[in-house]
Amino acid sequence: MADDLELWTTPNQLGDTFSVNTPGGDGTVTLNEPLTAYGATNNSSRDVELYASNDQSGEPVQSVGGGQSAPFLQQQSVQSVKFV
Repeated sequence: MADDLELWTTPNQLGDTFSVNTPGGDGTVTLNEPLTAYGATNNSSRDVELYASNDQSGEPVQSVGGGQSAPFLQQQSVQSVKFV
């Protein structure tokens, strides 16, 4: 299964998504600009951690297990993604 994450940019997993594909290596992807996400679908076999910072400092704002979908209880600002 490819490492692929879809971040939902509207509530209730409706409307547009923003796709993130990991390039390999350490599994870290930094977004060009922060993205407001309302949920995520993780099509990867690896777990994903979402961070508000571009250097993964602090705790993740959200985690999504491999092969799982997760609507967020509140919107999250995402600046970087780490496949673990």
